[in-house]
Amino acid sequence: MENPSPGLRACARPDISAIICAKYNDLGGWMKPGQLPIVYSKAYNIGFMGIENLHPFDSKKFGKVVSGLERAGILRRGQLVTAVAADEPMLRDVHDAEYLHSMRTSPRKMAQVVELPPVACLPNFIVQRYLHHPQCVHVGGTMLAAALALEHGWSINLGGGMHHAHRKGGAGWCAYDDHMLALRRLRRSTDNKISKALYIDLDVHQGNGVERDKLHFDDDALHILDMYNSHLWPGDVYAQAAINTHVPFSTGIADAAYLNQLQDALDTAFRECQPNIVLYNAGTDILDGDPLGRCCISPTGIAERDQMVWMKAISARVPICMVLSGGYASRSAAVVTDSIEQLFKIFSLGSMIENR
Repeated sequence: MENPSPGLRACARPDISAIICAKYNDLGGWMKPGQLPIVYSKAYNIGFMGIENLHPFDSKKFGKVVSGLERAGILRRGQLVTAVAADEPMLRDVHDAEYLHSMRTSPRKMAQVVELPPVACLPNFIVQRYLHHPQCVHVGGTMLAAALALEHGWSINLGGGMHHAHRKGGAGWCAYDDHMLALRRLRRSTDNKISKALYIDLDVHQGNGVERDKLHFDDDALHILDMYNSHLWPGDVYAQAAINTHVPFSTGIADAAYLNQLQDALDTAFRECQPNIVLYNAGTDILDGDPLGRCCISPTGIAERDQMVWMKAISARVPICMVLSGGYASRSAAVVTDSIEQLFKIFSLGSMIENR
């Protein structure tokens, strides 16, 4: 692992990225000179009069990650690509019209999605501005990041990962299925040159929204690897039928057992799928001390997990798009920051803009 950046360059598809770059102008446009394939918006950080603090999810962790990467010297001003909101016509590609209408008009529906009952009592214009719009920006960020991965062989959305949302509903702070929206847009934009996708979900919770949408669209070209704590919500048995590489584990799992199971699962998934792109849902709620995850994975274990996924994609010469997803511990942002910093150092990510 001394100089893996040539491997990452082998993951890139510049022939395709050159063709599709103009097709993403409605999502903020392509990278400018000096920018990295990392997508972010200040709008990711959800907050209104402290009501967001009633939920254990740190809805402002995304900005904390950016600040941490800047302090570490990993990011400099102007290097991030700015996400913009996915509009309703984009969301219709996956989501039911009735559900979209309720999200646009009903504070009660949003309260159900973000699991904050007081939201139902807020005026709708407040809900739209401070809750709904940020969710749409997260979606737009993932959609753009998936395309940007083709340019350099990698991308990161410093947000996204709403894996509980599906065609007709949302839950667990997830309004819209950004993964399926991103994949379907990418397939159309590339005329299916990018079609076979490996979705790796390592959030502690089952990614039932993506799985339900795979079943709805009968998407055999999407291979799902889902590794999650089977003792936790949502326990969606119906959605499990969509999982190709199924790795349920028990409460209390620690680094060694987790990483061994993951390595076996990655070997199986890459062998069976042979993907054109990897979509990686890198939730950190497996962290020891996370109030919802009930696992015993150390910060070092999370960093090793991320490196393992990236190295597997590099070995297969497949572009990878990583999103942050869940993480409820107070130190989650710091752990994410440290893991991304290590990815930069190990895979020489920052040097890539110097060689464009």
